[in-house]
Amino acid sequence: MKCFGTFCFVSLLTFCLALGAIGSDKKATDYSATIEQTTAFIERRMREDQVTGLSIALVDGQDVVWAKGFGYADKENDVKATAETIYEIGSISKTITAMAIMRLQEQGLINIDCPLTEYLPEFFIQPPLGFPPDSDKPITIRTMLTHHSGIPGDLFNGGFTLKPRTDYNAWVLKYLRGEYACYPPDFIWAYSNTAFSLLGEVISRVSGQSFQEYTDGLFQKMGMHHSSYFDKPAFKENLARGYFQEEPLERFYDNIWAAGSVLSNVTDMANYIKMVLGQGRVDGVRILKPETLAEMLTAQNEDVPLDLDLRQGLSWVLMDRQFDDAGRVCHHTGSTHGFLSHIEILPDHQIGVVVLSNTQKATIAIEAARMTLKLALRDKTGIDLAEPPGPAHSPYGTWAKEKLEALAGIYATEAGYDMIKAVPGGLEWWSSYGEETRKLLPLENGWFALPDSQELQVEFSTISGRDVMILHEDALFGLVGRSLWAERYEPVSVPAAWLKRLGKYEVSNLYPDDCLRYLPEKVQDLSRSVELAVKDGILVLGCTIQGNSLLLVLEPINDTVAKICALGRDKGGAVQVVTVDGEEQIQLWGSLYKKSSFKRNKRSAL
Repeated sequence: MKCFGTFCFVSLLTFCLALGAIGSDKKATDYSATIEQTTAFIERRMREDQVTGLSIALVDGQDVVWAKGFGYADKENDVKATAETIYEIGSISKTITAMAIMRLQEQGLINIDCPLTEYLPEFFIQPPLGFPPDSDKPITIRTMLTHHSGIPGDLFNGGFTLKPRTDYNAWVLKYLRGEYACYPPDFIWAYSNTAFSLLGEVISRVSGQSFQEYTDGLFQKMGMHHSSYFDKPAFKENLARGYFQEEPLERFYDNIWAAGSVLSNVTDMANYIKMVLGQGRVDGVRILKPETLAEMLTAQNEDVPLDLDLRQGLSWVLMDRQFDDAGRVCHHTGSTHGFLSHIEILPDHQIGVVVLSNTQKATIAIEAARMTLKLALRDKTGIDLAEPPGPAHSPYGTWAKEKLEALAGIYATEAGYDMIKAVPGGLEWWSSYGEETRKLLPLENGWFALPDSQELQVEFSTISGRDVMILHEDALFGLVGRSLWAERYEPVSVPAAWLKRLGKYEVSNLYPDDCLRYLPEKVQDLSRSVELAVKDGILVLGCTIQGNSLLLVLEPINDTVAKICALGRDKGGAVQVVTVDGEEQIQLWGSLYKKSSFKRNKRSAL
């Protein structure tokens, strides 16, 4: 079977020409001001945020103009961080996985518009709940590269272990056969580590090499001799240790290889940036054709209304409000246990930056990267970027009672649910997360705002048949100006079969040396326990992720399957009840939970 994808050659040719000539006779830019200001910022924020170590590299065209380490790679052994320190770069790995896929397409070994089953014939997943069957919309490699496949996002049980695991992808393929897709392809952006993990399996199958052999060959071609998806003895001397709040963490193997297991340093990653700035070429070696790189850096989701302002390329994120006036941008962030990283590139201005740190949840990596890029842009071009504006202020207005009441109801969110109630003059907004109540007043622009501030504005809209709440603000790190907050949920009666199951459940199938057994609660990506309960007439499943108590709003489909309501990552899929050794257990995101003897306290949050 052959598959044929569409390709806009005119747009891509324009894109390639816009990159301009690589290299120039112009006088080299003086980046001393950038380096001085960024150094001061990094040193101050490392003290304030208890960051153990960090390394940074700034690239201009084909030149590394600054590379430096700060703090410690291993504080206990007094090993300083340098430009050669090797870190876990986390999900930045996805951009490299995408590059590998696109090389295989150039070689005629893969077509990203083919169904995944063309390359992994054993792949199967149940159709998404609440959608009509749509056989014309298969899960393709392209939808996986853009987080639009609908494949459940995070199956972390056994994903990070003390010893390397080689059967993770085989387990995923087996598990997914009984799992439900979250959405049809191209319905909404929903980040999926699972989809990228399977792309690693695709690379191995079509290349005729192991995933490690193929990707290590790519790193060598790019001159990235201290980079790999897999640990190597040669890395030991420069390998950073991961930290959380200045406490060292155990070292875990990332078995979700293609989604985030790359080890690298900023010197090697600078070569990767040079490849992007060089239209697919670095140090005289062609890695990708210019038109292939152009396709990777072209928005793939412009026909997905629920994505709002998000511009997603093939693995690369292509928008950042901090750089609205700086031409094209591509970036990605990565996080693993004890590490946080960020890479960001301005192709039109031929500059890019990468920051790697060995402290989890330390946003300094993202902030330092953006600050460096802003300052470097100013030094090179004179462009001094202003902070992106928030939503435009609008006079407060009045709405008829009936119009306000039409918005009242329950809205499922990422962390739980909100309740909107019509009150005199506006709306009352209550959130289960934090149990905070706020009043919203109508604006003449058709949105709502708090009585004393319009920095946050709330829009109620219907998109792709979904009634949603949209927040207009300067979102986290200035990425987007509006974000999808919640989807309206119409409560249904809870069947007796589900009511009989209410209570607390403990994980029963945890992988033997899974990281959950060793990590502090605030960095655990998998919930040790869940609690099935009814709140405000809604069936919910409570869980704890990275120290945050979350509620999943459930809509029972039958006596053993309930849909996870809300839109976005890890939503839209299913909570299932399965029978193990004659006993019912709850299945969620690759884990099983067994009823515990825990007696629920009346004062419990649930």
